[in-house]
Amino acid sequence: MHPSASTTSILTFVLRFQREATTGGTRWRGSIELVQSGEKAVFLELEAMLAFLRRFGIKMEQRDHL
Repeated sequence: MHPSASTTSILTFVLRFQREATTGGTRWRGSIELVQSGEKAVFLELEAMLAFLRRFGIKMEQRDHL
């Protein structure tokens, strides 16, 4: 069973970004890790990172004023 925001009061994530050179220029690759379990995900799009967070019961509100 994965820890979730509803069963655990604190979840710790490590978020990393790395710039990569490609034939079309540069791009950013991200990775996120849940420290408690060691589970990791690699992503190129923000939505994939948010999907990883949602697996643990974390929901993000979209804000237009950021």
